[in-house]
Amino acid sequence: MGDGQRDGSRTVSAVAGIALLAAGAFGYGLWSGATGGWAYRTVTAFLDTAGLALSEMPNLVGSEPVNFLQPARQAGQGVTINAAADDRLIAVAGFFDGQNGIRLLRRDGTVVAAWTLQYSRDFPETAYLEDRAPQTDWNVDLHGLVVNPDGSVVVNYEYAGLIKLDRCGRTEWTLEHATHHSVEKSEGGGYWVPGLRLLHPGRMEDEFPPFTEMKGVPYILDDLILKVSEDGEVTQARSVPRILYDNGLETLLTANGMSFFATGRWNDEIVHMNKIAELPAEMAAAFPRFAPGDLLLSLREQNMLLVVSPETWRVKWYQVGPWRRQHDPEFMPDGTITLFNNNAYRTLLGERDTSPVDGPFVSEVGRVDPRTGAYEGLWGNRPGQDMLSVIRGKQQPLATGGFLVTEFEAGRAFETDAEGRIVWEYINRYDATRVAEITEARSYPAAYFTVKDWSCPAP
Repeated sequence: MGDGQRDGSRTVSAVAGIALLAAGAFGYGLWSGATGGWAYRTVTAFLDTAGLALSEMPNLVGSEPVNFLQPARQAGQGVTINAAADDRLIAVAGFFDGQNGIRLLRRDGTVVAAWTLQYSRDFPETAYLEDRAPQTDWNVDLHGLVVNPDGSVVVNYEYAGLIKLDRCGRTEWTLEHATHHSVEKSEGGGYWVPGLRLLHPGRMEDEFPPFTEMKGVPYILDDLILKVSEDGEVTQARSVPRILYDNGLETLLTANGMSFFATGRWNDEIVHMNKIAELPAEMAAAFPRFAPGDLLLSLREQNMLLVVSPETWRVKWYQVGPWRRQHDPEFMPDGTITLFNNNAYRTLLGERDTSPVDGPFVSEVGRVDPRTGAYEGLWGNRPGQDMLSVIRGKQQPLATGGFLVTEFEAGRAFETDAEGRIVWEYINRYDATRVAEITEARSYPAAYFTVKDWSCPAP
């Protein structure tokens, strides 16, 4: 055989080998994608990381706060509707003038008081968050807010820490803990706040026997019920997954499959608790199955509400749906519970299954009767009541029979009356096509405050 023939044979063999390897790789890729294999998970994780880095670049370099922005749905800026005849003050937490902040507004939009928050200033040491600390001040927002009668505020940096500021914005205390979603006052003093901790292999199996067979999991996120004292100390902490496990509800922990390697991604949070509400003594008679001080919890991953005793941690009631991905339940004087029903899912790959601009606008404020399980929508998800937040969202029942609603993804807070009419609206405009987020709005009667003079000395 001549040199030319040998070279040709080698070329054919090389091409055939490459084709065989490519075919094998392609076949393995198909199999790995179908089964969620190691290669698929590795490539998917790399693509996710690369995509996240690109989307985060404006935040990281400080050019544009993309994580705080959403497409605008409504026209106008600031207070766009003001038909409520009272002197209530409304606290709004969100992203204002390039920073996280809280504004206390009169009905006409006049700012009574303002608090500016900066995570790097307020929490200079972040070791308590392990590898989950915000990279910049634009990588964390505010979620969960209480304004006290003396004008002080207690607010969460989402999954990053709790802080109390006086009425002039001076720090009274900070709590180095991954707190999130809501802050609610307790009648006995202090605050109920959702918390989070990382459970690593070894400790994970000790805490949760159902997870002893899981392999290759770096950690799980354990939602905690935290009681925080008036001076910022944790006086009580209880694992929510552990409450379910101890009450014979173990199967609910993995009922949706979201705690395993679905589609090659590790979803690390088991229940995603987003609210703790305490049953007030004055309403307890309307809830004969419960006692004053019992806690109402919202677990997003299970589409579940439940009531537990903070003394025995016994589950006294629970219900799964018909709401979907709900937030912010509240006890009502008539023995029912209201909630913000997001009424929309994310798909397995993380994309939203509803368009944030074009609808359908299916979120609603709903009500459930824990005695019968009957559920009804009260506002939203109908013509003329367009609203959608695939994630987050708040609702505050008012004595007028209406609600103060936080529509997170619209950068919007609005108030309805008993007939369902919008009587007040605030839009947090960012530019011509976008709004900046609002994470919570709370309404307070003017008489709630003991402050006579809101002015503060210059910094």
